[in-house]
Amino acid sequence: MAFYIAVDAGGTKTDIVLFDENGNIWEMNRKQGCNPLDLGPHTAEQRLEEMLVCMLERSPGPVEAIFGGVAATYYVGDRFNQYLRERIPVKKLRIDDDGCNLITGTLGRGDGCGMVCGTGSALFGRIGGNTGHDLIHIGGYGWLIYTGGSGFELGKEALKAAFRARDGLGPKTILTELLAKDLGADAYEKMPEIYQGGRAFIASFAHTVFEGFSAGDDVCREIFEAGSYALAELTWAAEKYFDDEFPVVMGGGIFSAYPEYVEAVKEKASKRARMIPAAYPPVLGAALEALWEAGKPCAEDFRKRFLADYAAWKRKLDF
Repeated sequence: MAFYIAVDAGGTKTDIVLFDENGNIWEMNRKQGCNPLDLGPHTAEQRLEEMLVCMLERSPGPVEAIFGGVAATYYVGDRFNQYLRERIPVKKLRIDDDGCNLITGTLGRGDGCGMVCGTGSALFGRIGGNTGHDLIHIGGYGWLIYTGGSGFELGKEALKAAFRARDGLGPKTILTELLAKDLGADAYEKMPEIYQGGRAFIASFAHTVFEGFSAGDDVCREIFEAGSYALAELTWAAEKYFDDEFPVVMGGGIFSAYPEYVEAVKEKASKRARMIPAAYPPVLGAALEALWEAGKPCAEDFRKRFLADYAAWKRKLDF
């Protein structure tokens, strides 16, 4: 029996799965993210290599193909593939953008878009069956430039609002108390930890915006609305690539956790965009891509078995 490895890697976490052609998951793990903009390309490549080697060692048989969707690989060209193909003894190996995972998991080989909103954010589009670096890419230029509406942006805006309130430059907000609860002290006293924590740490404060929004805090409402608008406008930019209605699959940790944010983005999106909350984990899309990379047909009940095993492994690993 042949085995396959699927990878879904973002800014905060990486899901890696060993499975067979029938959809049975033999091994699964969750590790740190390996976004090359966060870590630097070489460190990100090494981190992914370590994960793949570990999974290969656990495989009960030959691994026929590997597919990995990794955030921000479109900025480093083909170097992930060159690096890993020299070091990983698998005939079929392809690393591409994580947008592939999101689109393929829901739409299969069909054309359409995937909107990612987790630690970062971006919109990807596929036309004519294009994959990987041929995907349309809108937004998502890294934390230093622009990832509108993302977990990082929401967390950063929460901190900014709390500090502006502290200095009397902005209105009082519940964010002051919510952030202090997270940090174990007033945010001002935790400045070194905030700066040392990095992008994923800042993104971990995004929940305070949603909690404050639910509590009726005006500052949180403004951050919430601005974030959902920033994501919705990505669909307006995508209009020019499609003649008629086009599907947009919405995935990522923030969308998964906050359905009210999903609804706000849908309300503001292009009227031609058919917004579809992702019903499947992105690593399913990576698994399908791995099968196709090897030229293997997808068994009729592959999805059902893969998703059932994925849910069982999540419970086992307490994800």
